[in-house]
Amino acid sequence: MPSKDGKDNSGQQEFRRIFEEYKKLVYSVAYSFMKNSQDANDVMQDVFFKLYECIDELTGDDAYRKWLISVTANTCKNYLRSSWRSKVFSLEEAKEVSCEADLGEESDLFTAVMRLPEKERVLIHLYYYEGCNVKEISDILKINESTVRVRIMRGREKLKKLLKEESV
Repeated sequence: MPSKDGKDNSGQQEFRRIFEEYKKLVYSVAYSFMKNSQDANDVMQDVFFKLYECIDELTGDDAYRKWLISVTANTCKNYLRSSWRSKVFSLEEAKEVSCEADLGEESDLFTAVMRLPEKERVLIHLYYYEGCNVKEISDILKINESTVRVRIMRGREKLKKLLKEESV
């Protein structure tokens, strides 16, 4: 029997399964863009709301994964471009809070990755932390594969510099 929103119990169960399986992925991609847990959680909520609305149109775990990463990236970009965002700042920006605590990471490498500019940070995160290949990243973010390779290479170079500076 369908619920008020038109979803039957099997659709709701599928949504719950997908949420449980992909919530960490969506959060970590959002966090790599937003750099704070409150905004990452807001983005995650928006993404899963969008998924709930169109879950019947997607089939297969590979489609869910790619769709979720793509929608998360686009939602973050839209949020970061919004005029409201440019006029406010978060409490986390006002006081220095360790970003690695939100993802359970405490390594110098993760801290250095989060210090990279967005163009390199997001690609490094998708490539190394989420296991996406160059083609997947290219499709998800709608940029050329060669651009993905170059930005990952530049990101690695910047990471080396950051890690050398920290060790001195």
